[in-house]
Amino acid sequence: MFRNLQIEWMKIKNYRVFQVFSVLYLIGILIIIYIFYRVYIQLTGRIMSMGNPNSRDGQDLFRLFSPDSIWTTVCFFTAFLLYLPGMVLINLFINEVNFKTHRQNIIDGWKRETFIYTKIALIVCISLVVMVMNLIATLIMCQVTHTAFSLSSAGIETLGLCFVQTFIYLMFALLLATFFRRSGIAIIVFFVYGLLLEFFFMWLFSKITPGMQHFLPLQVADSLIVFPNMGGVFANNPGVSVLLPAALAFAGLYIFLAVRKYKYDDL
Repeated sequence: MFRNLQIEWMKIKNYRVFQVFSVLYLIGILIIIYIFYRVYIQLTGRIMSMGNPNSRDGQDLFRLFSPDSIWTTVCFFTAFLLYLPGMVLINLFINEVNFKTHRQNIIDGWKRETFIYTKIALIVCISLVVMVMNLIATLIMCQVTHTAFSLSSAGIETLGLCFVQTFIYLMFALLLATFFRRSGIAIIVFFVYGLLLEFFFMWLFSKITPGMQHFLPLQVADSLIVFPNMGGVFANNPGVSVLLPAALAFAGLYIFLAVRKYKYDDL
């Protein structure tokens, strides 16, 4: 598998879209965290000026950049950027299909399962890189906010959940790519479902069966990392002990469907 990953790296390292979006993703992490920090400064300043820092909302707000909570704060906001690596992954996969380069791997002796499993291994590697990026972003924010950096058990758990969240997003993107085989359609479905339709389903399920909205295909990953006391459609969160097995089940389902689709589809 390591040799296969080396081949994958040779394919993508000079791919301009991959290079550009990797830089944009790294910059985007820093920008989105900085924007939130500026909003945080304004809100805390307003609360202090009102002379009510001990209110429940004020206490929750002040805890966002505490040594334990800063991990959740960073990983929560950087999750909004997961559509960028998802879009790149869709392009990478479908370009190989369109230009028939995936056939060359089969001619060279790869099994179909080897090809798709290599893509899944690539997703694991990307998820690890995203996790490290969040670690670096947290370290930077600790310096900016003068928060003591501590890789506590809460931080390690949050980074682990970040890995699972990223893996589910990218596996969902790969699943769409295997089914649609058109980058434009797959990307549109990825964005429209993730940003619009799923939020509608969350609202609908929250009205019908409160709590079920957290078990949607992507929200099951998003609900692993949330702010405390979030209301509305984000209320009734059953907790990590319930959501993590569900998230892993969805990940397994995406792997099964993607492998089965590619294994039996026409090349």
